[in-house]
Amino acid sequence: MQVYDKNFGYTLLRTFWVNPIIKLSLRRLVVRGQENLPKDGAIVIGCNHTSALLDPLVILRTMNRATVFMARADIFRKPFLQKIFTFLKMLPIFRIRDGYAAVKQNEEIISKCGDVLQHGYPLALFPEATHRPKHSLLPLSKGIFHIALEANKRIGHERPVYIVPMGLEYGRYFRYRSTVVATYGEAINVTEFVKQHEGEVTPARLLAMLREELATRMSKLIAYVPDTEDYDAQWELTELCTAQCKPLSPAERLTLNQTAIKHLVEKKASAPAEDTAELYAEATKFKKERRLHGIEPSSTGHKYPLIASIGNTIALLCALPYYLFCAITMLPSWLVSHIIVSKLKDKAFNNTARLGVNLALVPLLILIWGIVAFCTLPLIPAILGTLLLVPAVAFFYDYNAFARHTLSDWKWATNKKMQHQLAKILKRCK
Repeated sequence: MQVYDKNFGYTLLRTFWVNPIIKLSLRRLVVRGQENLPKDGAIVIGCNHTSALLDPLVILRTMNRATVFMARADIFRKPFLQKIFTFLKMLPIFRIRDGYAAVKQNEEIISKCGDVLQHGYPLALFPEATHRPKHSLLPLSKGIFHIALEANKRIGHERPVYIVPMGLEYGRYFRYRSTVVATYGEAINVTEFVKQHEGEVTPARLLAMLREELATRMSKLIAYVPDTEDYDAQWELTELCTAQCKPLSPAERLTLNQTAIKHLVEKKASAPAEDTAELYAEATKFKKERRLHGIEPSSTGHKYPLIASIGNTIALLCALPYYLFCAITMLPSWLVSHIIVSKLKDKAFNNTARLGVNLALVPLLILIWGIVAFCTLPLIPAILGTLLLVPAVAFFYDYNAFARHTLSDWKWATNKKMQHQLAKILKRCK
């Protein structure tokens, strides 16, 4: 079986498995720029990589069609797993860390990628070559450009080959049921790019130019903070500034973050170095104290924090009975998830672990409790009880998040010292 062969089982899995996973794992998914996906040629998607397995699932959901993914080669070592990953339309790609001899095998993989594109399937890669939960980009590896250029040699005379930049911006990297904004940027027409520079530059220079262009376009699709020693301070200031505007949607939050980052970068370039260093030192100190007190950045944006805290507390109390119902019925799922996550060294896998556990246990728990309900209750209460089980695990995590934010609001409302500190920081940011 070839990775580009049509497979009814894969279609069923993508339709009835991916969509429920995304709905369960994300509170909200916003997709932008789908009009930038070309309809007249071969598509290679280059996306930032921050959340392990969740990233390809989001891409697959937004593409809404069969898509072939590149994954690190070490997970393909066992023949049985290789068959499974081929069924799931995944191809291996070797990295420098796998050894020079292994990397040489990428020549064959690149040829297979050409077959994929020739058969009309989109190909998705993470050109940073590893995941990293950070609002920045690692240097892009050469693989995606070798694939696009090789495909252009094979099919560029028939139809254009495009590299489509993509950005995934999560509300929180390590919180289950966060939000994500998935944005497709303006495609790079590799076929035209090659024609324009044919005979003018060396192949190595051509690849370098493509790499620079893709990195630039990808950085515009996320809340991109330059990966310098000031990263943490700049991101803290960004979140604090955006919180004061009280964004209403994930997309609006992304836009406000981008605006705040741009302002901070320009201010750093124009202001005296000692002033910038002092501001960033204050931001770092504030972040440390904020975390010590368990205060979320979003809490700092309330104009009347005490009123907000009281209102949110009332809402929590009203929803408490259903929350207890959810916590009890879904206990095996969230408890197992918590135990596994607590042992993970790489936090980027937190949501992948929760996703896997919930996918395995939640349908089983709904079935078991549904049987219990119909065996012990009258028909109408049994039906209602079973229906209440369907959103139970999602509500459990959302309630926890809301409770955490409400507690943060109370702490912020009663901490006048930090409120004065923030006022001074925001004044210096202008």
